[in-house]
Amino acid sequence: MLVSQESKYDCVGGKLINRKTREPIPDGEPVFILRAKDRKASAALFYYMNLCENGAHVNLIRQRLSAFRDFEFHHRDKMGEPDTALIVNPLETGFEDSETSL
Repeated sequence: MLVSQESKYDCVGGKLINRKTREPIPDGEPVFILRAKDRKASAALFYYMNLCENGAHVNLIRQRLSAFRDFEFHHRDKMGEPDTALIVNPLETGFEDSETSL
C-alpha cells in the first residue's frame, strides 16, 4: 500500500500494520475503511476531525480530507453511493481469510 494512499498503516502479509511502530492491528479488532470515491466519506472525515482533540491527529485528518476532496473534484465520474458486499464465506468467493493468505 502506498504511503500516499494511507500514511499511518501498511498492509504486510495480510495484516494491517502501523508504519511507525510496525505493530499489527490485532485480529480481533474491527477496522472500518473509507474510500475517496464514496460520496459520504468527506463528510464523515470532516465530522470525525471536529470530534478529535489531538492537534497532530487533526492535522493529519485535515490533510486526508483535502486529498479526498481533491479526488472528488478530479474524479467526479468515479464517485458513488456507499455500498457493501459482505463476504459471508470467503471460500465461496475465492477470497481467503487473512490468516490463510500470504
